[in-house]
Amino acid sequence: MRAGVTFILGGARSGKSAFAEQMVLASGLKPVYLATGQAWDGEMENRISLHRARRGPSWKTVEAPLQLSQAIDAEATGGNAILVDCLTLWITNLMMAEADIAGEVEALARMLATVKDPVVVVSNETGL
Repeated sequence: MRAGVTFILGGARSGKSAFAEQMVLASGLKPVYLATGQAWDGEMENRISLHRARRGPSWKTVEAPLQLSQAIDAEATGGNAILVDCLTLWITNLMMAEADIAGEVEALARMLATVKDPVVVVSNETGL
C-alpha cells in the first residue's frame, strides 16, 4: 500500500470497516485505527466493543472524535497505515459540538493532501 488516501464508501453495517481493516493489515505496515465514534448509548458502546475485539491487540487505537487532522498528523510518522473510521461520525461529532465544520474539513483535506503514510478513510453512503 502506497502513501495517499483510499476512500471506502458503503451502507451502514455493510462490512466497510472490516474491509478497510483488511486493507490496512495487508499493507504490512503498523496498523493505526483513528476512532471517531463515541459511546453515546448502549448500541454504540456495543459496536465499539465489537470493532475493538475484531481488530485485536496488534492495532494502535487513537480516539479522535473531533481533532481528526491533528490525530492523522501525529500518527503519520512513516511506517504506519492509518484507518479513519468514520467520517460520518466525525461530522456528527463536529455538529454536536457546534464546531467550525468547514474549517475542520479544510484542515483535514490539507492534511490528507500531504500525508506520507497510507490512510484508509471509511464513510457511510447516505443516499446515492
